[in-house]
Amino acid sequence: MGLVDPTHQISALYNLVNVPSAVWIDEQGRVRRIDEGTYATVHRMGDFEFGREDYAPMVADWVAQGDASPHVAEAVALAPKSDNAAKAEAAFRLAGYFKSVEQSDKAEQYWRMAQELNPDSWNYHRQDWAYTPEEAGANWQKKVQTLGDKPYYKPIQGLDGS
Repeated sequence: MGLVDPTHQISALYNLVNVPSAVWIDEQGRVRRIDEGTYATVHRMGDFEFGREDYAPMVADWVAQGDASPHVAEAVALAPKSDNAAKAEAAFRLAGYFKSVEQSDKAEQYWRMAQELNPDSWNYHRQDWAYTPEEAGANWQKKVQTLGDKPYYKPIQGLDGS
């Protein structure tokens, strides 16, 4: 199921790095996999490549086999937020508020603060860039280049569930 999260409440709750991301939740409400890039095919933007061909089949296998699927993990606990991540979330919410009441300067101040407090949250950067769409692609590419060897999305667990 897809979900649009314009205020990033779900992203904040599950500590998601970027969109699209996936959270596998079973019928009992247990989180079984979390924060995985969910592009179902491989995409290329310049020299940057992302996505997987095997993600959609992993989901289909879990749907078909349930707990017998090698792709589903035991229940996953949500990691607690650091103090800076919690402060960043508050700053991000303030930025959204100020943008909604057309106080762009204050919104920009709090978006910058959120990004500085939690630089690994691509959601904070992308939300800020959403208001300057003509610059969004260039801003995204500049940020990707700062990653070095760090992956854009954390690697997905192996196909055997490890």
